[in-house]
Amino acid sequence: MSVRRFISAGFAALALTGFSAAGAQDLETYQQRQRDLEALAGLFGELHHLRRTCDPQFEADAWRDRMKTLIDLEEPQDAEREALVQEFNKGYRNAQRAYPRCDRRARDYAAARAAQGEAVVARLSAPLHEQEDEDEDFVSSPYMITPSADPVTEN
Repeated sequence: MSVRRFISAGFAALALTGFSAAGAQDLETYQQRQRDLEALAGLFGELHHLRRTCDPQFEADAWRDRMKTLIDLEEPQDAEREALVQEFNKGYRNAQRAYPRCDRRARDYAAARAAQGEAVVARLSAPLHEQEDEDEDFVSSPYMITPSADPVTEN
């Protein structure tokens, strides 16, 4: 799965599941979700540096923009927002120190981190998939009356 596809899927899942800190989640689920969001923010920071270094003509601010979208979709409380921003910046600085220029190692690391991010996105989007499964359990009855495709009109 490409980096862009896994991030797009993650954003779609975040938007459709409607999670927020104010939601009725149990504490453990909420804490795991926060850890996953922070891990994703750190990943975005790393990829922001790496992609700006390796592909500036295509992705100069793409990962920063994705981080902004994540925050917009998530609507975190101030402390949670600050934690996400700190993880993004920490990921950026760590990648900047480890990969000051684009080379094969930097590209390989970016690909590996994107692959690791798929697991995070999968956890974040799992509730969406569970909801889809529940929706698929509904089977319409063959006796259900549905309107015809051509409505009958009276003259």
